[in-house]
Amino acid sequence: MPKSKTSKSATTGKSSAKFSSMEELLASTGYNIPSLRRGQEVSGKIVSITPSEILVDIGAKSEGIVAGRELTAVRDLALKLSAGDKIDVTILYPENDAGQVVLSMRKVSQDTRWKELENRKETGEDIEVVAIEVNRGGVICEWQGIRGFLPASQLAASSQATDLIGKNLTARIIEVDRGTNRLILSQRQPKKADLEAILKQLTKVKIGQKLSGVATAVLPFGVFVEIGIERSTKGTKSTKGLEDGESAIDTPGVSPGTALRTPGVSEESKLEGLVHISEISWEKVDDPKKLFKVGDKLEVMVIAKDETTGRLNLSIKQLAKDPFTEASAKYSKDETITGTVARVSPYGIFVTLEEGVEGLMHISKIPPDQTFDVGQKVTCTIESVETESRRISLAPVVKEKPVLYR
Repeated sequence: MPKSKTSKSATTGKSSAKFSSMEELLASTGYNIPSLRRGQEVSGKIVSITPSEILVDIGAKSEGIVAGRELTAVRDLALKLSAGDKIDVTILYPENDAGQVVLSMRKVSQDTRWKELENRKETGEDIEVVAIEVNRGGVICEWQGIRGFLPASQLAASSQATDLIGKNLTARIIEVDRGTNRLILSQRQPKKADLEAILKQLTKVKIGQKLSGVATAVLPFGVFVEIGIERSTKGTKSTKGLEDGESAIDTPGVSPGTALRTPGVSEESKLEGLVHISEISWEKVDDPKKLFKVGDKLEVMVIAKDETTGRLNLSIKQLAKDPFTEASAKYSKDETITGTVARVSPYGIFVTLEEGVEGLMHISKIPPDQTFDVGQKVTCTIESVETESRRISLAPVVKEKPVLYR
């Protein structure tokens, strides 16, 4: 009877295996060593943590490592972790010079921070933020790497926006949305009278209405636009429009400077709404600041309003024709086309077919040994065209037949 290749250590009593070839080693794993690619998200278990690195077992041929800038970026989260914890990580490089898989924990760190913001909004707990930039609409702040916006109307009564740069501020969360990367803050408690005034103005705004406005703040998640709502006033006359020889002093019971407006004359009241980044253009917008600046005059359409919270959602792209509707009619299933790689994401590549029209080649369709770079020309086959969801699914063109078919 041949001797077993497995023996027990006299000191530990644990089994240790010896393999005479790489084939036997691979056979012992069940050939389940995963194929890894850059941007792929995987789960693993922390093997060890030191001030300089975190080692993670992700089931690959070697342990993954979080170190350098990647570790610095998640230092707060790392302090709460210990060996044995299960975490989700993103692969930066399948293998470095030392044969390790280079990992990032930024995504899980961001998710954790957004969840904390959501919890603090629910409990009403304040957060400490740092003011980093001031614009006409308010102050851009940062909390643990996440940017938020503190509108000028929500600043503490004694605060001057220009004096706040670099200072720590205490603020309350009034809106948080991880999906749209939106964090809105306030230093004021909402006044019932103010909210009632806003809600009253909202009743004059109709869904689908086209309005003119001015950009008051340009942020990573969109553009705040101030619009004028015309309202009629009765029985008053402005002192600015008094005829020669007439003054407010001559009017009994009225002090100088009081607004006296003539019957039938209309005036504008202001209302602020948000054009979310997804409503700026039919094409993908990465940075609204590349397209707009504070003070720009804009034409917008009202697409939603909330008469409970006073929120007003606006759109710029809805005023333009959707290029996808026309262009998508040109493409049909199984058609072979050539496009340009626009973006590479963990779940696939986006390919620009023509201006305003992109298709997605899902990662499950891409061979493990094939990589793409932004700007690269790529030949694809159209798998489906879905007009309602504005989606075109692509697959790479197979240039070589599988071995079994040769």
